[in-house]
Amino acid sequence: MKKLLIVTGVVLALFAGLIAATVFLPESPDRLANSLTNPRPEGARALGQVLAQDGVAVNQTNSIADIAAAPADSTVAVVLETSLSEDEVAALTQTPADLVVIYSGSGFSTDPGKLAGGRLGVQDWSWGYPAPNAECADADALAAGRLSGDVGYGLVAFDDRVMTCFADGSYASLYADLTTSRHRVTVVAGLSWIRNSGITDMGNAALALRTLGRHDRLTWYLPADRSPTTVIPGSQDVDSFELLPPWSRPVFGVLLAAAAAAALWQGRRFGALVREPLPVEVPASEASAGLARLYRQAGARGHAAAALRAATIQRVAARVGVTTSDAPDTVISQLAQASGADPAALTEALYGPPPTTDTGLAILAETLTDLERKLSSR
Repeated sequence: MKKLLIVTGVVLALFAGLIAATVFLPESPDRLANSLTNPRPEGARALGQVLAQDGVAVNQTNSIADIAAAPADSTVAVVLETSLSEDEVAALTQTPADLVVIYSGSGFSTDPGKLAGGRLGVQDWSWGYPAPNAECADADALAAGRLSGDVGYGLVAFDDRVMTCFADGSYASLYADLTTSRHRVTVVAGLSWIRNSGITDMGNAALALRTLGRHDRLTWYLPADRSPTTVIPGSQDVDSFELLPPWSRPVFGVLLAAAAAAALWQGRRFGALVREPLPVEVPASEASAGLARLYRQAGARGHAAAALRAATIQRVAARVGVTTSDAPDTVISQLAQASGADPAALTEALYGPPPTTDTGLAILAETLTDLERKLSSR
């Protein structure tokens, strides 16, 4: 038993250490959505590999310092899927590098107009245009031809100098290109055009390679805070586990399995005790004492009380002219006449509810012993 406790303690300590290491270690980029090293459908590894093959030096980062260090003849791309801090917005607007803003097209993210000098806004996207044509004079958009529109919000230009493409037939567009006093800014709404799951659809790959491969250096900025800060009324419910770290599901599964194992190991067994033939001859007193200890260990006061009552009735039945198979009323009537005891007290002692405490069980045993003494003295 001592060895088992030691082994259990070691296993629990190792498990706690694993959880602590998982919590405090940074999340792997291979699991982040829109990461250039993530091979999953929500990742962008395919795009990163093709850009590298085309000679583009890609630096994926979540450091503002890397944005500030980007030179003028390079590209900085930022994925707007969450809210950016004021420092992040300042760094992105002040960088001399060309800026490509990948706007998720949802209300969770920062308004892309903040990165476009206030020349852009957002508007509801018409779902009747899931794959609009370019219909503009921008060379990159024309090379793509069509773009998948997987967004809830599109882009609206507030300045005639802003080139917009892939419109929904109203005012919203998926693509906007403009030049500020510091750099060129290109905003594209949607995520499927860069992700592994949709980059090969329509003209997504063409647009991604042309806008992100304009220079031979690309700084791919993923904001450190990946959690949404705003909830859109009427939006689809979010799975609670999506708000927790990726290791939450396996940890909860292990904890549930451990709880079930502990319940099976230490849980109380219900049901009557099974009598087994003893392999050797032992004194009756030792067998009775052992059975009593088993009853006490299991907390089976009801079984112990039933055994005491049955043994008492069996011993006194012949003295009062009844058998153990007679009805309780007959047994009580005969015992009351023979002992002079109150019938209600006899009913409580012989057929009452089982005691719920050890003290109650001891009182019952003493009551039954007194009953036998009265009958023996008459």
